[in-house]
Amino acid sequence: MMDMPSLGLVYHGFAFLSMFLVSWWAYRKNSLKFFSQNGWAKYNILQFFLLTWGIMVWAVVPTILSRHSLSLLFASDENLVSSIQLLLVFGLSALAFLAGRSQSKKLDVNSGNLRTNPSLVVILPYFIFRFLFLISYEIWFRGYFLDDLTSMFSIPVAIGINVLFYAILHILGGQKEALGSILFGIILCLMVVYFGNVWPAIIIHLSLSFGYEASFFARTLKTGLEK
Repeated sequence: MMDMPSLGLVYHGFAFLSMFLVSWWAYRKNSLKFFSQNGWAKYNILQFFLLTWGIMVWAVVPTILSRHSLSLLFASDENLVSSIQLLLVFGLSALAFLAGRSQSKKLDVNSGNLRTNPSLVVILPYFIFRFLFLISYEIWFRGYFLDDLTSMFSIPVAIGINVLFYAILHILGGQKEALGSILFGIILCLMVVYFGNVWPAIIIHLSLSFGYEASFFARTLKTGLEK
């Protein structure tokens, strides 16, 4: 990420550890996720702080400090995308969307914990911050972090380390989520290595999240209109 690899590793350690600690704090306060089977986040301000912190340490700060151009993150004239590659991204994004929607359907929108929805004043900013957070997530995990790992290790080892840290961060969401993140993380890493850019990982991750969250809010809205 930086001209001195050692400084890059120090920043990666700080970015990961600080984000894990903020996530752990939010988990302890029942505010790790905006909504889950346990209900809505108890403290919305803590949820927004988590998202903001991720945007800062995973995208804003490393982009300022990075020696790379934006070609690492997005396609350039030197990395023309073929129709087959676009089809691959579209196909994986569609599968991610369906997987997210399938997981969303497991949430009971009629449960007492989810019956009272937050106001639109809270929901709309959440979607904006969540969108930016996921982009930042991939910019760091599959962008700067993976790029520095591949400069020091073989690609299989670099992907293994990347996915290990990715799974550790998801442990707070439960064992099942952590295990699922391993396969998802491997796919995203392979896509970035194949394309030479991080944008395919961003699109696929956004598709998974959109399938999960859009499906949930669509069902809560429908439930509210039927009452």
